[in-house]
Amino acid sequence: MILLSLMKAARRILRYLSGTINYGIFFPTSSDHNDKVVTSYSNSNWCRDKSDRRSTTGYFFMVFGAPISWCSRK
Repeated sequence: MILLSLMKAARRILRYLSGTINYGIFFPTSSDHNDKVVTSYSNSNWCRDKSDRRSTTGYFFMVFGAPISWCSRK
């Protein structure tokens, strides 16, 4: 049973990799080696929406100046 689950997971990973072969992250070259390696930003707004009193939060990560992850949700 465990082997079957591992095989399914491996097939799913390989299918994902073959479908995203043309995607990538561009890391620009820079002569300035003092650039920050990882930069992150975050923000939150607690109960600012007066109609439903829900909060908004979000984050953004960059590595060597290239965006790698972001999220925003209410």
